[in-house]
Amino acid sequence: MDVLSPELMWIGTRCYRVNQVSEQSELQQDENTPYVEEDLYEEDDRETDYDIQMVDGGKFQTSFHVPSVFFAMIIGSKGTTRRRLEAETKTQIIVPKQGTEGDITVKGSSRKAVTACRQRVELIVLGARSRQQFTHFLSVPLTANEIKTKYVKFREKVLTELPVGLSIDESLFQKPDKLHLTLFTISLMDNEDRSQAALLLQQCRETIIDPILASYGSIEIRLRGLEYMNDDPHAVDVLYAKVESEPLQQIADQLMLRFIASGFVQEKYDRVKLHVTLINSLFRDGIAVDGSEEQQQPRNSRVTFDATTILREFGHYDFGSQRVTDIHLSQRYSTACDGYYEATGFIKL
Repeated sequence: MDVLSPELMWIGTRCYRVNQVSEQSELQQDENTPYVEEDLYEEDDRETDYDIQMVDGGKFQTSFHVPSVFFAMIIGSKGTTRRRLEAETKTQIIVPKQGTEGDITVKGSSRKAVTACRQRVELIVLGARSRQQFTHFLSVPLTANEIKTKYVKFREKVLTELPVGLSIDESLFQKPDKLHLTLFTISLMDNEDRSQAALLLQQCRETIIDPILASYGSIEIRLRGLEYMNDDPHAVDVLYAKVESEPLQQIADQLMLRFIASGFVQEKYDRVKLHVTLINSLFRDGIAVDGSEEQQQPRNSRVTFDATTILREFGHYDFGSQRVTDIHLSQRYSTACDGYYEATGFIKL
């Protein structure tokens, strides 16, 4: 394990370091030493993160929202997952009936047992959520005339001045009205999810954004240079513009950590990769993630493009700068009346 970058796991609003046990240490243990199972309910204060109430009979319970699409994962095949969790944590898990909405309730004889069970359920939901296609993303709309104008000129130059054999179809380019800087993606499965995520974004204004704005005054970004998202420049899926802005990087990193702690996002990277998508192979023929059509392409429909000449000719292209005025919780596959994505929530800076 790299002691400077240990493996981390988020459970609820707490972050824990994963300790690795070396094989040598295991071999040094006495083979006759009896196995002692780890105490899952050792004294700590994790239950204070949850609203746990005492009910009749001296029992404890907590109720919390889980999108109904994840109920089957919690129950498991023929109820095996639920029974296992109940046996291991000595609790009872109450899941709404199939086809209905509602909160999941966990009951147990102690706060620690209820806390442990809820944490296990939340880990199941987090894993299931991470396997869903994203429905929303945090974005910064790029509305500056300078950026839009230079982007349109970039698109025209690629389409008209580069060799025909590149096969860069105009449909692969992002629409100028939908140009945006992506912070990170998120899967929101129902109205309650969307409401909670929008509220969380509003709360982050005071706790995260205001202190950074106090230090910098305003947030300026510059788009300069090109990068691609896979290893081979001859077979590229996404070509994007690089973003220069230290204060926005700080905001993005802290926003991601807050959404991770709330169970909406699974931690995958140390830092947010700020980027502005310019060309995407999924945009081909206008049926893709840009929201121009409701129909979605199959996952295997990507046809990569050769970006070597574009990178050589425009690798240091300057798309201009803009002051960041708002951050949106944008809905994928949508178009608002102004041509941008529909906003499930937003904050003004």
